[in-house]
Amino acid sequence: MNRIILKCENITYEAPDENIFTTKKKIILNNISFEVFENEILSIAGESGSGKTTLGKILAGILTPAKGEIKYFFNQRDGSKNYSAIQFLFQNNGELINPFRTVESILSEAIQKAGMNALAKSVDELLDLFSLPKNIKNQKGYTLSGGQQQRAALARILAVNPEIIILDEPFSAQDKESVENFISIIETLKNKSRKTIICISHDIKALKHISDNFMIMKDGEIVEKGNANEIFSNPQHDYTKFLIKAAGYELSAEEVKTFLKEYEQNKRYKNS
Repeated sequence: MNRIILKCENITYEAPDENIFTTKKKIILNNISFEVFENEILSIAGESGSGKTTLGKILAGILTPAKGEIKYFFNQRDGSKNYSAIQFLFQNNGELINPFRTVESILSEAIQKAGMNALAKSVDELLDLFSLPKNIKNQKGYTLSGGQQQRAALARILAVNPEIIILDEPFSAQDKESVENFISIIETLKNKSRKTIICISHDIKALKHISDNFMIMKDGEIVEKGNANEIFSNPQHDYTKFLIKAAGYELSAEEVKTFLKEYEQNKRYKNS
């Protein structure tokens, strides 16, 4: 078994309630514990508002939990001061790609910052790894298609050769071909570059193809976690069963109605 690279223990995260007439805080994550292993793809799935993106930002150090502890077990490196062991690919790639700079200048800057630890020694090597054409080097960020922008953003954060990559909703707003291409890139990163990847998405069908381990979140809590193949072949929690059936378009109208009714009841209970 691969070694543990990250351990999350009893993480809780709170945010101010949207109601301006109360000082009460809303619990976004409640008592989250799990482990991430080196060179695995851990997928985190759940509906919007389940807390999965907030969890990713906490793991990357973007947010600070109210309670709990995260332990990192990274390798020693001949480090650049600019090195960050965890890199986060935001759903909005525009946050990583300057629209007025060329792809070559963006990627070469990342390679230079990484120094001897860079994933690739040249921009051309990075472009090859992410199946981007060489003539894209002279294009500016705003001229790229959505898929090209996403791959360029991923190439930029991978240039510094992090130990963990967190991908937030990488399959959203993409057509089938783009999703398949991105799945191929993720598999290449794992197999050839031996990267540890945490993939956050509501797209169960896409995650099924790439995951080693799987975690299902609902209302800020983990409802099921374990080996991906076992979860898909024999899900234990009702919500996991619902998500898998929904991904395969196998839900009856009655099942959808029942789930929505239970969801609203739980929501009222949590907010009371």
